[in-house]
Amino acid sequence: MPVAPRTPDIAVGRHALLARAFETFGSAMAPFVEERMVDHFGEDESTPWNLIAADKLGRTEATGRTDPLFQLLVIRRFWGPVFADFFKSDLRPMVGQLVEARNLWAHFNLPSETGYADHLLLAMERMVAPVAPEVASDLRVLRGELHDPERGDGEVTVVESTPPDSVQLLAQLRKTEAAFEDLQRRYGELSDQLTATRRAAAGKQLKLSAAENNVAAARSETDRLRTQLEAELLSRMRMEWLFVAFITLMVLVITLISL
Repeated sequence: MPVAPRTPDIAVGRHALLARAFETFGSAMAPFVEERMVDHFGEDESTPWNLIAADKLGRTEATGRTDPLFQLLVIRRFWGPVFADFFKSDLRPMVGQLVEARNLWAHFNLPSETGYADHLLLAMERMVAPVAPEVASDLRVLRGELHDPERGDGEVTVVESTPPDSVQLLAQLRKTEAAFEDLQRRYGELSDQLTATRRAAAGKQLKLSAAENNVAAARSETDRLRTQLEAELLSRMRMEWLFVAFITLMVLVITLISL
C-alpha cells in the first residue's frame, strides 16, 4: 500500500506544538508584565493598565492580559521605560521576531522549516528564563518534542500515513484561516468607512465653524454701522436745529431793523 505524504501531519503537529508554547509563554509572562505596567501607569480600577496600553498601541478592542501577542506588543512598545532595565539588550530583537511569528501562526502561515520553530521556542525560553525559570524548562521540553515527536505527550505526532482526522483538521484550519481573513477584510472596510465618516463630519464641522465666524463678523459689522448711523443722525439733527435757530435769529434781526 502506498504511503501518503507526511507534510499535512507535520504542519498540523508543529502548529499545535507552537500553540502550546505560546500559551505557556503567555501564562508565565502575565504576572510579570502586569506588575511592571502597574508600576509604570499606576493602579486605577477605572482605567486599568491594559486598556491604557491598548489605546497607546492603537488597539481599541479589549485585550486579555494573558494574550502572548498583546504581551509582546506591550514589551516592544514600552521597552525603554519599563522593561529595558530587566532584560538584556540582545533580547529586544527577539521580541519583534516573536510578534511576527505570532501573526504568522495566527494565519497558519509559518515557515515549514523545523529550524524556524526551534528558533521561536528558544527565543521564548530565553525571555521566560529570568521571569519564571521553571516554565523555561517546559519550553525546553517542547523543543525536544519538536525534534522528536515521540517524546511528547501525544498532542504532537508525526505518522507515515494521513489519517482522515488529520486531513479534516488541516481543512478546518484552512477554513478558519479564510474566515479570519474575511473578518479582517470586513474590519478594514468598516475602519475605512468610519474614517471617511469622521473626515466628512470634520469637514462639515469646519464649514459650520466658518459659517458661524462669518455670522459673528457680519453681526459685528452691523453693530458698527448701526452705531455710525446713529451718530450721523444725531449730528444731522444738531445741524438742522442750528440752521432753524439761525433762520429764526435772522428773521428777528430783520424785524427789529424794519421797526
